[in-house]
Amino acid sequence: MDNLIHEIPLDNGLTIRFFNHTRLYYGDFYLVRLEIVCVAPLHIEYFSDAASFNDARQMLGDTAVYRKFVEQQGVPSTEIDRVQDRLIANFVAHSLPYFAGAGFPGKLVLAEYDKARNRVGRKSVQ
Repeated sequence: MDNLIHEIPLDNGLTIRFFNHTRLYYGDFYLVRLEIVCVAPLHIEYFSDAASFNDARQMLGDTAVYRKFVEQQGVPSTEIDRVQDRLIANFVAHSLPYFAGAGFPGKLVLAEYDKARNRVGRKSVQ
């Protein structure tokens, strides 16, 4: 990952991290691209039984990772910082309350486990 530009620790124990992947687009214009990452550890209490927990650990490892990219193209070099701040503020205004909820770590873990199981299921069908 490129450089970490901002972090937000949450009361539920998670931390939202913003990584800068901005690059030159053309001339003096840039593609401002931020990666938003949140890592949640797997805990057995998120699962209905120990077998599901063990299966999730085999598929995901010890953590579930939320990763999203947000971007804006054609940004003049003089506006990069302002656009990055706006992209972060937009996430904070619209998504942070959901991420900060007490139940979010478990929801994230279970959602990523479901995605992993669906990927494995599709591979075995092919």
